[in-house]
Amino acid sequence: MSYEVKIHLKYVQKSKDMADINHTDTSGRLSVSSGSRFLLRFDTTDENGVTSTSVKSTDGKRITVIRKGISNTKMEFDVDTPTPFLYATPIGTLEFMLRTGEISLILDEAPSLSLVMRYKLYNNGDMVSENRIEITAV
Repeated sequence: MSYEVKIHLKYVQKSKDMADINHTDTSGRLSVSSGSRFLLRFDTTDENGVTSTSVKSTDGKRITVIRKGISNTKMEFDVDTPTPFLYATPIGTLEFMLRTGEISLILDEAPSLSLVMRYKLYNNGDMVSENRIEITAV
């Protein structure tokens, strides 16, 4: 089943002595099937234009986030496995390593989704930032 939902995003990024916190509200579409299988799609707009985002999982343990806009990326969140990913921008492509510390998923038939992911980003073996993404869809 697929439903229109209201989405709240909170993104926290900590690097060295700085912390950046962003909140975004939007709407999108949540598709839910058996178990922990879901697909959440939504668009956000900022000064750089529209970014389309898909968040999906087939088992609730591994989460895939695909973002397409002025910058493009596909990130795989898996607590058991560090995952490399590319971040493509108009001026070049950056390579990062993602080490997921926590994935917390609550998926109800209502439908509603609550997803928290904590992770660290690395570039060339050096930690770039500690991050937390919180997504609520109802």
